[in-house]
Amino acid sequence: MHIVTAVCAVSTLGFSVSSTLGSDSAPAPASVQQAAAAPAAASQPAAEAEAAAQSAARGARAQAGAAARSSAAGAAPTSAAPSAAASSGAAPSGAAPTAAASSAAGSASSAGDAGAASTSGGAAAGSATTGSTTGSTSGSTSGSTTSTAAAAGAGTSALVPSGTWLSGASGTGVASGQFAAWRGSPLGIAGTWADSNTGQVQLWQLHPGGEFGSWSKSLDIAIGAIDKGETWAQAATGAYDARWRTSLTNLRDAWGSRPGTLYIRFAHEMNGNWYPWSVNASNAGDFMTAWKRFRALQQEIFPSSKLVFCVNRESVGAGVDWRKTFPGAKYVDVLGVDYYNNYPYVASQAQWDSSMDDTDGTGAPKGLQQHLDFARSVGLPLAVPEWSGKASEGDSPAYISAMHDFFAGHAGGGAGQLLYEVQFNVDMHNNDYRLYGGTRMPSSAARYQEAF
Repeated sequence: MHIVTAVCAVSTLGFSVSSTLGSDSAPAPASVQQAAAAPAAASQPAAEAEAAAQSAARGARAQAGAAARSSAAGAAPTSAAPSAAASSGAAPSGAAPTAAASSAAGSASSAGDAGAASTSGGAAAGSATTGSTTGSTSGSTSGSTTSTAAAAGAGTSALVPSGTWLSGASGTGVASGQFAAWRGSPLGIAGTWADSNTGQVQLWQLHPGGEFGSWSKSLDIAIGAIDKGETWAQAATGAYDARWRTSLTNLRDAWGSRPGTLYIRFAHEMNGNWYPWSVNASNAGDFMTAWKRFRALQQEIFPSSKLVFCVNRESVGAGVDWRKTFPGAKYVDVLGVDYYNNYPYVASQAQWDSSMDDTDGTGAPKGLQQHLDFARSVGLPLAVPEWSGKASEGDSPAYISAMHDFFAGHAGGGAGQLLYEVQFNVDMHNNDYRLYGGTRMPSSAARYQEAF
């Protein structure tokens, strides 16, 4: 079987791990499973301490994931990895198309998303039993900010019918259709990762024989940004434009004329301290400049894709409010947040309600309502590309219900609406997150089946 090993991030936990996504049963490489963690600083708060405790392992894990990809890939690579020119700062040259679908490159229709919108979402929008905060909108925005940003984010509202959202999952049983059959409704979107320098260029899972080689619905793909030894300062000067150009060209050609929309999560969870592309107070300006460079390439090469600015639910070790690193709505199509059930753990509707307006240590949004409010203020829709319960914290059907009701209560593709969500059904950390395929959260799994 063609096995794709992808490096994925568990938000708020503060670490990246390698997880085999191309097979429902293959374990992660032993080198990944055995990676050791460094001691956490005693003065850090709980979330940050756990992040620091795992940070020493991230480099080894990322390298192991890339090596596993290279050895396991059964499909021919789309392009050789960029040469030294990728880090030389020289003007990038276009990579030759690598797929037969190059004649249709950039023309993937977004109309398919409307038909792919979750049927459960459409029904639920009218029958959600939303909690007291689910339908609320705290905070206000100026008309000028919203109207200007709305024009920049125009185009996403047509991706789903009003009052619906794209509901999906990543991991076990998703590409095969088993997950959808288990939950009792079709998926409108799936999630995957190609977040190393090699992965973002080769994109094995999108090619024939790969996990999503024949996937025709929408897809969220996290491609990373920069790797160990690289910097946002260098990126701001164009040092990695050649690699990014190759990645976008290969994404376009591999996606071809599929009816679904490709959502590109560039530098996801940059407000955490566990990735090489982490953003902090010292490199925020360079990050924004580099983001704009990537956006220009994306608009030139693959404009029918959508660019997602996706943060972790709270900043960890960043030292800056992530809103100050936001490049501006005209450089982004969708605002995203990865939102797991921890820090704080939610076991009841009351706890959910009280967490909605939380802010992190920098004053930035932490509660889901806060993230939605910011999306509305800049005129963009919100996505939740990674979310799930956490078995080691508990089995909380209340969290599943609250997430569903929040999605249903705010569904749509317009500013301040919920465009899509992807349940993280990946087997890792002693099966801490899966709802299907072997779960440690049976009550949560049953509630998910009922709601979605």
